[in-house]
Formats: sequence, structure tokens, C-alpha cells
Amino acid sequence: MINNIKIINKKAYFEYYLINKFNAGMVLTGNEIKYIRKNKFNIYKSYCKINNNKEIYIYNLKINNTKKKKIKLLLLKREIFKINQKIKNNSKLTIIPTKIFFSNKGYAKIEIYLSKKKKIYYIKKKKKKKKIKKKKKKKKKKKKN
Repeated sequence: MINNIKIINKKAYFEYYLINKFNAGMVLTGNEIKYIRKNKFNIYKSYCKINNNKEIYIYNLKINNTKKKKIKLLLLKREIFKINQKIKNNSKLTIIPTKIFFSNKGYAKIEIYLSKKKKIYYIKKKKKKKKIKKKKKKKKKKKKN
């Protein structure tokens, strides 16, 4: 289903614990679809909110280097209700977009996750481990040559 992934939010995988996945449609204009196809769409600092317990909107999207205030997401009522209940039960949960892709029918879809922010010290530890692995690999290559 996710064959035509166009835009990926890599920071979301690094900075958040991703808990529940939902696929949603988006209400877009023709120009916005054109920019998605050209990869001029940025979702790195975007987030979602539930308004009036009925609708989910995505905020802080950058379309062709200009900010778009909000875009409505299309989900079933029961999915919105599930998301809303989980956020009310655990206030530390947020809704983060991770991917924008085109479905088999050609509709633009967005993959959103119910997620929890990782602690800063955990992120720093992970970065240090990556640096150490890189240094070890470089040393091994130098020894072989």
C-alpha cells in the first residue's frame, strides 16, 4: 500500500516512541498535490490536534517554503474517538505525522502516529553510540589498508 512514499519525517522516528499507527486522507488543493509530487512539502516540525472532538488538523506544514496554517485530515469517527480517548488518558501523548504517500488509487494519504517524546538524555546516549560505531568502523578500514 505504501509503494509511492514521497515525504518522510525521519526525526519523528528518532525523537519519539511511536505507539499507534493511523492512515488518513488529506483535504488538499491542486497546487498542494503538485508540490507533494515535486517533493516540495516539509513535515519535520508539524503536529496534529483534535478540534471539537470531531476533526483532526495538521499544523506547521511547509509547502514550497511557505507555512500553511492547517490542513484537515480525513479519519473515521471511531478512529478519532480512539485517538482522543488515549490522549485524554495519557496527557504525554501527541500525534505526529511520519509519511506522506499516494495510495493505489492515487489519493494523497498521510501516516500519523500516536507517540510519546523521548527523554533528552536517551537521545544523547543514542548519538554517542552511533559516533563510537563510526569511529570503530573507520579504524578497522585503516587497519585493513
